Amino acid sequence: MTPQLLEGVATVAGEEPARAPDAKVRVTYVLGSLLDGGTERQVLELIRHLDRTRFKPSLVLMEAANVERSRGLVDECLVMGIPQAGNSSWLLRSLPLVKSALLTKKYLQHLGSDIVHAFLPGPCILGGSAARLAKVPLIIGSRRSLPSQYRARSRAGGWADSAALRLANYNLGNSHAVSREMIDIARCPPAKCGTIYNGVDVRLFRPDLSPALRQQLGWTGSEVVFGMVANFRACKRHRDFVEAAAILAQQHDTARFVMAGADAGTRQAVLSQVEALSLGAKVRILDTTPSPERIFAALDVYICTSEAEGFSNVLLEAMACGKPVIATRVGGNAEAVRHGDSGLLVSPGDPQAIANAATQLLLDTALRRAMGIAGRKRVEDDFSLNAMVRAHEELYCRLLHERRQTEP
Repeated sequence: MTPQLLEGVATVAGEEPARAPDAKVRVTYVLGSLLDGGTERQVLELIRHLDRTRFKPSLVLMEAANVERSRGLVDECLVMGIPQAGNSSWLLRSLPLVKSALLTKKYLQHLGSDIVHAFLPGPCILGGSAARLAKVPLIIGSRRSLPSQYRARSRAGGWADSAALRLANYNLGNSHAVSREMIDIARCPPAKCGTIYNGVDVRLFRPDLSPALRQQLGWTGSEVVFGMVANFRACKRHRDFVEAAAILAQQHDTARFVMAGADAGTRQAVLSQVEALSLGAKVRILDTTPSPERIFAALDVYICTSEAEGFSNVLLEAMACGKPVIATRVGGNAEAVRHGDSGLLVSPGDPQAIANAATQLLLDTALRRAMGIAGRKRVEDDFSLNAMVRAHEELYCRLLHERRQTEP
């Protein structure tokens, strides 16, 4: 349970340091780990682009996985060394978590944190409790998935999640769909909820990237390539993608398919499905996604088959790369994709509907091009990385000012 301190981090002292009147706002981010996921990438980009003349960021992590990604971004980082097993086992782990909260409290006092901003349910419970004990002026919690999905796993976890929402001074969703469920399902007071959309680096994700991966996969410009970038877990419904691929492959000889992502439990089943449908010659499954922009560059159309999404980073990234998208009409997908403009929305769990939409785009090159252009413009206008960072900075300053105005 002893906290692991990164090189250069001072010993936790448990006392608040003296602050100069013009000191920067100290923002401590609380995360489960820095494993490669959508939330983690968003937080790292937020820290990387935060205005250092006004803000000083630091980190608290539950696990040490990929902690090296924080080097050069923050001067101080505390790793608690406890598993981020989700909220389903919070009661079973209550004693270690209490100890972790107390240690985190001391660390926050050592930092003199003005703001604690926690992401995902577990870190929000731990970080919010520690921040309240440390008397941090402003506590913000962020949810990135639909509460109806993650709260269904555990009644106790749902109770703890609701408590964390009430404990925070403000709670953010990354789509209006997530924010609505925080209010309607998790019973978060509406005045304490808001939305800031994910942001995309439009310089990294852009339409003129080299399609070299396409050639490496053995495909030329004559095929129409459909792709999906998502970790292999049940909620992503890769099986629907494969079933749609089987329908398309039977009707259109030029259709090709690629899936990429880490295995989270369903990869072998997907491989078996591809083999059973004799799709091996037309489907490629990649092991990892270290550079998703290379995959988008190799595609003609991006497909999201998820049964639930808070707000999909990869949809925005594909659109930023100028690709038309087909997405299930779930969660925040309809907030990202304008049906008939930058892509097509279909019902979840319907491979035939996916195949129909894919056929429409396969047969109409001009429509693919027009939707790709519209998607790129939409990301530039509404979902840029700069807009996401500035929205957080403005929120921090406004809420901190309001809190200080009400202090006795």
